[in-house]
Amino acid sequence: MDIIKEKIRLNGPITVAEYMHIVITNPTEGYYMKKEVIGESGDFVTSPEITQLFGEILAIWFCAETQKMGPSKPLQIVELGPGKGTLLLDVLRVLNRLGYKGSDVSLHLVEISTTMQAIQANRLCMSHRPVDIDMPHNHEGETVSGIKVYWYNDLKKVPNAFSWYIAHEFFDVLPIHKFEKTDKGWRELLIDLDKNNKLYYRISGEETQSVKMLVRPPLDSGDRTELEISARGLGVARQLAQRVDEFGGLALIADYGHEGEKGDTFRAFHKHQLVDPLENPGASDLTADVDFSQLRIAASKSPGAENFALVVGPVKQKEFLERCQAELRLQVLMDNAKTEEDKEKFKSAYEMLVDPKKMGERFKFMAFYPSSMAEILDKYPPLGFSTTKS
Repeated sequence: MDIIKEKIRLNGPITVAEYMHIVITNPTEGYYMKKEVIGESGDFVTSPEITQLFGEILAIWFCAETQKMGPSKPLQIVELGPGKGTLLLDVLRVLNRLGYKGSDVSLHLVEISTTMQAIQANRLCMSHRPVDIDMPHNHEGETVSGIKVYWYNDLKKVPNAFSWYIAHEFFDVLPIHKFEKTDKGWRELLIDLDKNNKLYYRISGEETQSVKMLVRPPLDSGDRTELEISARGLGVARQLAQRVDEFGGLALIADYGHEGEKGDTFRAFHKHQLVDPLENPGASDLTADVDFSQLRIAASKSPGAENFALVVGPVKQKEFLERCQAELRLQVLMDNAKTEEDKEKFKSAYEMLVDPKKMGERFKFMAFYPSSMAEILDKYPPLGFSTTKS
C-alpha cells in the first residue's frame, strides 16, 4: 500500500492507529473494502458463522433482559460491524418465533465497507436500494417479513430510540495507539521507513499528543510497561452507554480481550495464520485484544455524574453461554438433526465456542444497562453474568 510509505516520506513517522485506519478503511485498497474476509476462504471465522446457536442464545438473552424493563416496541436492533449478517438472521429467526411482527422491529447496521454492505443486503433483504445523500442512512431495504433495514457509516447517525446494540468482534479492529514506558516516561510506538524502504517500529523521542491525551489515570493504572489504547473504542463505548442510559435498551459486547493485564496484543492474520502486521498492508486482518477495563471506565464514569450506565462483566464466553442454558438449545438441535453427521456438526461447533483452549476463555462478554435498572438487577441478576456491576 504505497499511500502509507508516501505519507511517512512527506510527514514523518505515523502512529499505529493511523496505520490501522489506512489499512482497514482506504477506499480502494483497504482490507475491509475490497474483498470478503470472513469464513473459511477468508482470514478469520466468527462465532455466528460456526453455529446458529450463538445468535439464537444472544436473541434469547436480549429478550429475557428486556422483559425486566417493560414494553419495548417498537424495537431497534443496532449491530456494529455486522459481518455477513449471519448473526442478525439468527436473531430475527428467534424473534419471528416469539411473535414479533415487521412493524415491531427495525434493523440498523453500522458498516463502513460497501463490499460488506452489499453482502449483508443480499442476505437480509428481499429488496434494497441506495438513498438520497441528505438522509442519515446511505442504504435501505426490507426483509421478506417486512422488517425495515437501514445502513449507516457512523453510530451517531442511528436514530435515538429504545435499542438492542450488538457489538460482536467490533472493538478488536478499531485503531489502537501503542505506548511503552521508558526511563523518560511513557512514549508512543511509531511506524517509520528504514533506508531499505521497509516499514519498522520505533519509539517517539518525546511525548506525542496521544501520550498527553490518553496515557493518564485511570487508563495508565497498574504496573504495565506496555499499553494499548483505542481512542475510537473509548468513544464508541461512551456513545453506547449514553444511548442506553438516556433512551433505553441494552448493549452487548462480545470480543476477545483481557481486563487490563496485557499490553502488547497487536497482530495480523492472513488465511487464518499469524503474520507480520507491517508486511503487505491491506492483505491481512489487523487486530488487537480488547481491554475491557478501559471500556468499563468509558461507559460507567462520566464527568459530573457517578454513573453513565450500569456495566456488567466481562465474563468468559464459556460462562456466558452455559449460564444462558446454551446446552439445552444444543440438545434440541441435536435431537432434530436429520443425520448423525449433522448431529456431530452441532456438537463440534458448540465445543469450539466453549472449549477453553479455543474460544471459550479468550472471548468475553460485557453488557451495558440503563442506570435506572440498578434495583431491578439487584433483585433479578443479569442473565449470563455474575451480579457484580459498577
